[in-house]
Amino acid sequence: MEKEQGKVQPLHHKAKDTFFKTVYDSPERLRGLAEFLLGKEAGRVDIKNIRPVLYGNKENDLAFSYDDFIYVVMEEQSSICLNPPFRSVEYIMVMLRESVDTERLLYGRKRVMLPFPKLYGVNVGLVSREQNLPEAVTYDMRLSDSYERREGYEELLRSVDLEAVVHIFDFRMTLREVYQYLSDNVLPERLVVYSGDLLDYALTANSLTYVQKALKGKESVQYPLPESITSVADLFQLLIERGVFVDLFQNQEVCDMTVAEFSRDNMFFYLGREEGIELGREEGIRLTKSILRLDAEGYAVSDIATELRVSEEEVKRILEE
Repeated sequence: MEKEQGKVQPLHHKAKDTFFKTVYDSPERLRGLAEFLLGKEAGRVDIKNIRPVLYGNKENDLAFSYDDFIYVVMEEQSSICLNPPFRSVEYIMVMLRESVDTERLLYGRKRVMLPFPKLYGVNVGLVSREQNLPEAVTYDMRLSDSYERREGYEELLRSVDLEAVVHIFDFRMTLREVYQYLSDNVLPERLVVYSGDLLDYALTANSLTYVQKALKGKESVQYPLPESITSVADLFQLLIERGVFVDLFQNQEVCDMTVAEFSRDNMFFYLGREEGIELGREEGIRLTKSILRLDAEGYAVSDIATELRVSEEEVKRILEE
């Protein structure tokens, strides 16, 4: 697991899943997640990831069935996005449609009984100031929040005919909080009531992003590191010592994949391949839209850079253009 300081290893060609999916490749971890989310002892739990038509060959982050009775969709977000309800509706509709054996059943006299859908999201990432954190760790996002409002239609819009609720676990942390976790293994008070793989995933994601930024050098003042961490490999060793994903971080391929996933500077590890170039274009469009939106909401350049994990120079360049 030795690496040059700050260097991101190329993604192994067989490591196609994200780290989030890799965590829940384990049946035990998937069962634990089901029990945590649903508050019941899990029976049969099966992965049900799907590929919606509108997303081409991109899979959703995680979907599974619980005793073939409940369908769960969970999305991971590492940057600001207000559209999880829309994405989750698309995913769950594909899952529900696949549960219907034949087209004829939908037009028959008998009611088609469908699995019960549950929608969740987990947010990870860094914020520069405490006031940028949400008021609560758990909250709901609704599809109806995205419906366009127009003057004169207030009465009609008081009741919506299509709603979806996504239950969010927001595990974002401030820079100070991540440093305290790295140096002293101290969690923010709002997070101490949580435990398990979902929290460990968030701590891993937030810590890795922080360490990668610190290792760039020019950001070391804003992102100080404990003396024991001089490389990403040191971070993985620290997590192993704390019992976090020991089996995964003892696997070199998983380590390489994890680093690549959370490094924006290395998102072109597919460089030279057509799909990698297209990924870059799409990422650039999403980044520009996010920067313009946050600027319109009054965020400072430094806060936008922190939220979206880019340099302040990049934010300024896009705003000037």
